[in-house]
Amino acid sequence: SAYPPASTTKIMTALLTLERCKMEDVVTIGTNPPKAQGNNICLQVGEEFPVKDLINALIIESANDCANALAEHISGSVENFASEMNKRARELGCNNTNFVNPSGLYNKHHKCSAKDLALIMKELVKHPEFKTTATTMNYTIAATNKTPRERTIQNHNRLLIKNSGYYFEGCDGGKTGYTIQSKHSYVAAATRNGQQLIVALVYDEDKKYYGDTIKLFNYGLK
Repeated sequence: SAYPPASTTKIMTALLTLERCKMEDVVTIGTNPPKAQGNNICLQVGEEFPVKDLINALIIESANDCANALAEHISGSVENFASEMNKRARELGCNNTNFVNPSGLYNKHHKCSAKDLALIMKELVKHPEFKTTATTMNYTIAATNKTPRERTIQNHNRLLIKNSGYYFEGCDGGKTGYTIQSKHSYVAAATRNGQQLIVALVYDEDKKYYGDTIKLFNYGLK
């Protein structure tokens, strides 16, 4: 069944970005993305970025303003982009998914099942840029035409952090999600001996997803 996926939604936003944009394409920020609620990197109206900066902030920082900026760049509006997300989800065989926005902010109509998240991730990991982005530990966004200082973002995915207690050798990246209504969600990929597995967990009340994911990877990656 389908649950609110919170920021794991952003794997679909990342997939459409990688399918439809080049990393060096320039995005000019419109009036709406800076108003995004939740995690952000303080985008300014008229600010210019390469897609590479925005997708790194999307995955590493879970920046909602960047999700909306990419949506507008690709489809003209968040609403049009949500339609594209749903169309692509159906093409991938997702039968329990309805996306309303590119960020995962809670909306009672915004839902995805664990299976569907795994199907989206399965497509996303075909793009080498995803692993490069998702396994980057620190990323610096250079000064822009509107922001004189650099912005540095840090990866908090514990499967990638050596001394986190949850480090997993071979992790190809992942995405966490959390809102009060959505509880915790997590999707990740890992490779061992040439075999790649994907784990998707949704609606986790107790924030046990890191440990559970490692158990599942160890079980499946024989």
